[in-house]
Amino acid sequence: MPPSPDTLPNYHFLLIAPNLGAEWFFDAARAYWIRYRPIVVSDLELVRLIPAAYSTIVTLVSRRDTAPQWSVWLAQNAPDVLVDPVVYDRFEDATNALNLRAESVQPFGVPLKPTPTPPPQVSPTPGSLLGPVNPQPTIPTRAPGGFITQTPTPDLNQPSPVIAPTGDPAQPVYPTPGPITGG
Repeated sequence: MPPSPDTLPNYHFLLIAPNLGAEWFFDAARAYWIRYRPIVVSDLELVRLIPAAYSTIVTLVSRRDTAPQWSVWLAQNAPDVLVDPVVYDRFEDATNALNLRAESVQPFGVPLKPTPTPPPQVSPTPGSLLGPVNPQPTIPTRAPGGFITQTPTPDLNQPSPVIAPTGDPAQPVYPTPGPITGG
């Protein structure tokens, strides 16, 4: 499935062109990276390793002099990858563009399509199977275990048993001499 800029891809890379300084990432792209957490790369060899079955977008931050080179390299070596160019010659312009994308929730410069959230698959019993033919869960049966897994709760409507005291109630209680564990 080819990626489109109005949906989130399986893989999102951020390439800051090598002729730009580190401030282009740490200052200009900070809010963008914090918001979308793309994989930051300094070359595009990793992008070539992503199978074509996965959607991949590369956000390229560069100046006008190197943007065509990177776009051509991607088109030749990873034709299924969508290039999202952020091409500005001035640092302040790139900072404003990336910050605007982060604030407006537009990682690729256009509004994202609303995607339906699939309902979570609820399994009432671990190990139950939902088949395409039988929409009802098939619960595997097993022999009951020999362990008690729940403490029985007392019936509050029954009177509690009365335990008769033993011994002489007039005698004081003294602690046992010596250690409790023996010895």
